[in-house]
Amino acid sequence: MTMTGTISERLAQFTDGLQFEDMPPEVVDKAKRLVLDTVGVCIGSTQIDFGKSALDMISGWGGTPDATLIGRRTKVPLHSAALCNGILGHGQDYDDTHAESVVHPSAALVPVALAAAERSGSSGREMLTALVAGLEATIRIAMPAYGRFHLRGFHTTSVASTFGAAAITAKLERAGLRRTVEALGVAGSFASGLLECIPAGSYAKRLHAGWAGHCGVMATQFAQRDCTGPSTIFEGKLGAYNSFLRGESLDLDVIFKGIGREWTTLDIRPKLYPACHYLQAFLECAAHLRRTFGIRPEDIEAVSCRIVSNAVGIICEPWENKLAPNSDYDTRFSLPFAVAVMLVRGRAGVAEFSAPVAADPQIRKVMGKVSYVVEPRYQVKDFPAAIDVAMKDGRRHSWEVPEVRGDAKTPFTLDELMEKFTDNTAHLGAAASSRIAGEMLGLESQADIRRFMADLCEPA
Repeated sequence: MTMTGTISERLAQFTDGLQFEDMPPEVVDKAKRLVLDTVGVCIGSTQIDFGKSALDMISGWGGTPDATLIGRRTKVPLHSAALCNGILGHGQDYDDTHAESVVHPSAALVPVALAAAERSGSSGREMLTALVAGLEATIRIAMPAYGRFHLRGFHTTSVASTFGAAAITAKLERAGLRRTVEALGVAGSFASGLLECIPAGSYAKRLHAGWAGHCGVMATQFAQRDCTGPSTIFEGKLGAYNSFLRGESLDLDVIFKGIGREWTTLDIRPKLYPACHYLQAFLECAAHLRRTFGIRPEDIEAVSCRIVSNAVGIICEPWENKLAPNSDYDTRFSLPFAVAVMLVRGRAGVAEFSAPVAADPQIRKVMGKVSYVVEPRYQVKDFPAAIDVAMKDGRRHSWEVPEVRGDAKTPFTLDELMEKFTDNTAHLGAAASSRIAGEMLGLESQADIRRFMADLCEPA
């Protein structure tokens, strides 16, 4: 695919021009599984306090009934649906990640694609095509930073996904190439999201994916009303890269490397545990050690973890706070808690990542024995982990997970994703859960996405 112009002009040429037939079958299949996973998490979040709060607030805003709020028999304006459903998708920290770009794309973009398709009466094929266009754009925008947005305090998800959301909305609204470029330019003025919320233990990170979706929708709607945006929003002197990452040496050519031939969407990794992706490999290590060696908490002398440097500020600092998480959300970003809960209980689901479980004296005791060191050979793109457990009788048990599963090389099976989906949607009943899953796995046959969206309403 030959593209010319600025970065936003070239991205717009790709997203606006992408057709369903351009995508290999494995990309279509991956996109459907990402929708399945994200919608399942959204449905599960409707039963949790933060989700109920978001639904109550945003449904009360009213406005044009464009799109469905997942879990409610309520339709709201497109931008409101993107905001609320994005909060549901990201708020548990159960959403997927593209490791090399360190972005959570689906929580922000699946809600936008579904809502925009519902408003426009688009088919399942059109929705999936727009979604993949937005996923590719979002990941590729984040790739030059290679985790450095996080190191500067910016949340990559809420920065990069704003642009992807604009591209999706423009495609499904049939805005055309010129207005897509304008929408990307406008989106640059909305891209935001600071990570101080994590060490501070605040609720705000739960809003980031939904806010990115909301802002991307609004950027396109402004562009459709003749609001212009800079076509140099990425590479310009005061553009995104020079503003967020000033002074960094960036390889911007990576944005377009293999675009349309090499699909970054295939390397988006879902999660099997409702916690930060940096913790996934540690949970796998702890589960293996417990299962293989029959480790009992009372026999543990010390637990040493090896960690990639980029993860320290998210799951280790400040260490005194990570040793004493005081909310359900805090537990999802605590290395000592994640390791301890798996070693003690042998499971780490939604019920385990809670403040009452963190207060369990046995778990607190094991947490106090956990320490960490940075492993220089680790790379952030792999989300690696290693745990060494020293036992009181002198034995040592070690295990390493060099990279988390879920990408093109080591994908999760459909059965694994269905188990997670079934757990998240258990309150709907087996029949409804199975029907919704089947519709998502056959999205390309849906003539009008609105029929599917009706199934995501609150049960009558």
